[in-house]
Amino acid sequence: MQLASLFLLLGAAQTPTPDSLDFVVWNHGRRAGEMQVVTTGDSVAVHYLHVDRQRGPRIEGFYRLREGRPVWGEVRSGGAQAAAADISGKPVPLSSEFFELRDGVVRAWSGGDTTTTALPPGAFYLARTATPYDDAALAAYLLRQPQHRAPTVPQGTARVEVAFDTSLVLAGRPTPVRLAVIDGAGLAPSLVWLDERGQLFASNAGWFIAVRRGAEQLLPALRAFELRYLEARDAALAARFAPKSAPALVIRNGDLFDSETGKVRTRTTVVIVNDRIVAVGPADSVKTPSGATVIDASGKTIIPGLWDMHTHAFQGSADGVLQLATGITTVRDMASDIDVATSRRARADRATLLSPRLLLAGFIEGPGKWAGPSEVLVRTEAEARAWVARYDSLGYKQIKLYNLVHPDLVPVIASEAHARGMRLSGHVPRGLSVVAAVSVGFDEVQHGAFLFSTFFQDSLYYPRMRAYSEIASIVAPTFNVDAPEVTALIGFLRERGTVVDGTFNIWQDRSRALSDGKDPVFGPTIDWLPPLERRGMLAGSGGSSEATARAQSASAAYRRMLKRLFDAGVTLVAGTDNLAGLSYHGELEIYERAGIPAPNVLQIATITAARVMKQDKDYGSVSVGKVADLALVAGRPAEFITDLRKTELVVRAGRVYRSRELFEAVGIVVPSSLPRR
Repeated sequence: MQLASLFLLLGAAQTPTPDSLDFVVWNHGRRAGEMQVVTTGDSVAVHYLHVDRQRGPRIEGFYRLREGRPVWGEVRSGGAQAAAADISGKPVPLSSEFFELRDGVVRAWSGGDTTTTALPPGAFYLARTATPYDDAALAAYLLRQPQHRAPTVPQGTARVEVAFDTSLVLAGRPTPVRLAVIDGAGLAPSLVWLDERGQLFASNAGWFIAVRRGAEQLLPALRAFELRYLEARDAALAARFAPKSAPALVIRNGDLFDSETGKVRTRTTVVIVNDRIVAVGPADSVKTPSGATVIDASGKTIIPGLWDMHTHAFQGSADGVLQLATGITTVRDMASDIDVATSRRARADRATLLSPRLLLAGFIEGPGKWAGPSEVLVRTEAEARAWVARYDSLGYKQIKLYNLVHPDLVPVIASEAHARGMRLSGHVPRGLSVVAAVSVGFDEVQHGAFLFSTFFQDSLYYPRMRAYSEIASIVAPTFNVDAPEVTALIGFLRERGTVVDGTFNIWQDRSRALSDGKDPVFGPTIDWLPPLERRGMLAGSGGSSEATARAQSASAAYRRMLKRLFDAGVTLVAGTDNLAGLSYHGELEIYERAGIPAPNVLQIATITAARVMKQDKDYGSVSVGKVADLALVAGRPAEFITDLRKTELVVRAGRVYRSRELFEAVGIVVPSSLPRR
């Protein structure tokens, strides 16, 4: 008995005790999911799930560690539980990625593809699909390395700095935490909170936050630290790019696209003093002020600054830099946290943030299990009016409604918004059609998918509540865009003066390249990205030939809908709701591929947007007296929209920025010469 007891004790001593950490995934004051990290010796199992509007990631990661880094792993990913079935109700299987670091190489398997990559000494493998655990593991590993940096595979180098070491009170006891900031793994920094053992305490305080269970009350404090750090970082970058002062700026001898007329004025010179345009005319007759900075625009095109009418502001993102680099000088934010949106707007205006000018739309959603990521959930007329009033007091120009707003509240919100001089737009709330939404007060509709799903209202509820985009994807491949009922809808939109913000790039199939070999949305820019970003941006094969054919038919249907809207005279604005800057030129190229002439596309992207937002007195064209928002393109975009990819510099309120330098600041390398058309 004594010997048997000894063997049992020895066996127990040799079996590691599992260490489990439990997390809650938090979304604007609501539980959205959970995460568990179980460590047993050198093995780690991660289970992550959050649900977001009938979708969301479900991720399972299994790793073996050596010296703090994963040397073997399997990552399974797929839809969240609420969205893990296709239209027939059949479960959607998880996709898997495997990797192994051994014998000086990394072997990875994913989607039937196998890659073998040389393994630099001390390199950390970055999986395609990551959870907050992966960020924490990378940060902890980098903090143990010389100079807090290490190579990453497939390629690149990551580095980490500790932004804050602090102690917060939790359950009456001091809790040490540190904010680690990782650079080099993406276009923007990754922020993660670690505990005193170097383990995950919380992910960054964004829209979906994984935080140690029981520590949810600390989220406001963590968020405050993050915002303070990121604002200082933004200011430092803006100071680095601050233009040199000069009494005037002259852009000489360029071909000016006149957005008011849709014509090109050759050999034109523009003179800018401070933030305003003071002269526009023939190069031979416009004088250069003494001491002015002169930019030779010979053989290039001067265009008004572009407007992206569907963006979302996130603190710490590289969005503003990417947008400026691509010639965008105004963006309309269509749903962001109020503190982030107003802060970015103010700092952009002060030039302490590299960003276009921001116009804000206030987001309003209804309560329910599938509510969007927002604190603004209205249930009554009083709540609805109060939120419209608050947005108005903060200088918002527009109200955007979302999926679950009760139909009875829409005319109330419309009346309040219009009385305050604000526009009303949004998703079409459940229970309404496009025609009904416009009839009760919508000035504008977001997303072209609603022009398809509006004809299939019943299918939004059976067999389960589904997103408008899912219905549109199902019906678009075989939908007759030229049907009489579509003609009637388009005519109604034209008669009512309704604006369509179609975000058509989202509905274009990317599994098949264009005839020039380029991506249908991102064109050549995918090749400019850092290796890890490029890997994440590459489109899949699209599955079976039948699936590809359906996706291509759906894409064609959207382009046909776009052309029909244009031909009928419906007001269009160009928005992306996609990767900032890099998807915008693709949005405009889709308009051109749909058959809209390039000059009209440029008008949609400039003066039309300014007129919709009642800002054309100061913006939208290169004219005397207007704010100096413009771009210089080494090509002829009024003939070929694809030439916008050759944007060389952008002027925002008289400040000059070189596109190449902006791109390089976030790790994007633009070729010295772009390919010809």
